[in-house]
Amino acid sequence: EGFGGLVDKFKANNIDGTELLRLTKETLASELSIDSVGLRSKLLRKVEELKDDSVCSGIPDEFLCPITRELMREPVIAADGYSYEREAIESWVDTKNRSSPMTNLPLLTTLLTPNHTLKMAISRWKTSQ
Repeated sequence: EGFGGLVDKFKANNIDGTELLRLTKETLASELSIDSVGLRSKLLRKVEELKDDSVCSGIPDEFLCPITRELMREPVIAADGYSYEREAIESWVDTKNRSSPMTNLPLLTTLLTPNHTLKMAISRWKTSQ
């Protein structure tokens, strides 16, 4: 069963975009009878992506990865002192000769430090939206 099969269920239960954003695993399983754990997980991931996309226009610039320009989920601090999305900077370092995406200077180390403060600020901001 793919997402296409869910359209009829959503229509029958009057689930519009607003309701879709409020769905939980429990609702999908019990009230909508979506038995497939995989399908429920995929749907909830897509809903989270939609939530992220819907707030993109008002995202504070410091919450966006300088490489991807997307909201950071796992911000890390690189040797150049800038924060990046972990996956993006790891990929950058692997393919771009270990230079800083912001300054173009060599990164003296590839050690990445989790930016817990930025992650908490992003989380608080997302909750307030």
